[in-house]
Amino acid sequence: MDDEQPLPLFVLPMTLMPGEITQLRVFEPRYKQMLDTCILDERPFGLVLNDPFHPVRGWDGPRTTGTLAHIEDHEEAGSNHMLVVRGGDRFDVVEVIEPALPPFSDPAVSDLVGEDGFFPDQEALMTRAEELGRSDLPLHISATVRLRPAFDPSDEAMGAVQTLLHSTMTAIAAAMGIDEETAGPWVENRIADVTAAGPDGIFLAAAMVLPDPESRQQVLSSTSFEEALGELEHGLRGIRKDLGLEEE
Repeated sequence: MDDEQPLPLFVLPMTLMPGEITQLRVFEPRYKQMLDTCILDERPFGLVLNDPFHPVRGWDGPRTTGTLAHIEDHEEAGSNHMLVVRGGDRFDVVEVIEPALPPFSDPAVSDLVGEDGFFPDQEALMTRAEELGRSDLPLHISATVRLRPAFDPSDEAMGAVQTLLHSTMTAIAAAMGIDEETAGPWVENRIADVTAAGPDGIFLAAAMVLPDPESRQQVLSSTSFEEALGELEHGLRGIRKDLGLEEE
């Protein structure tokens, strides 16, 4: 990643964790433009949880901490682009760079949407951006960012993560009626994946067991391994309570 270049941001209602592999579907023109740039230049983009309370030119803004998304596979499927991405380093957003145009609900661009509801193509959008004197900006949100250093947990600290994950996943499997013979190998394989991830293991553990983006985001934005472990424990307590495995 070139530290001098603004990082394109994919702002979504999801949190990508370091070491996590996931699939994405790209269909909006602004993100197709972002994807074209990233594939051509062989560079990652930033995936950031959306923040509707701090909009950027009418769009949901990004949270302050995100993850580099490295493109592992890309395939076009009609008007969609299907991606497989892998989470890389964490980063902090230093300065947000607003996009060239607002959402299609804005009067400045609403006329570009056809009666059929289909999005206009990139060329039409960039023409409108030029008419508005904003053709120097991309269609997507970007930001200058600062990469976060990786954690350096002790073997004892990582052992605590593995123990926590093992006990919780085993309890969840039991609550779902899955017998120990079936659940055991699956749990052990997940523990092995976390161990192999090294310092990113705590993030991979969070990706495996925390279901909602907000609890994942709390782990992702932690400034120390101890804080991240505390946030993971907090999220897992909520799951255990929901399953009746812990008292309120």
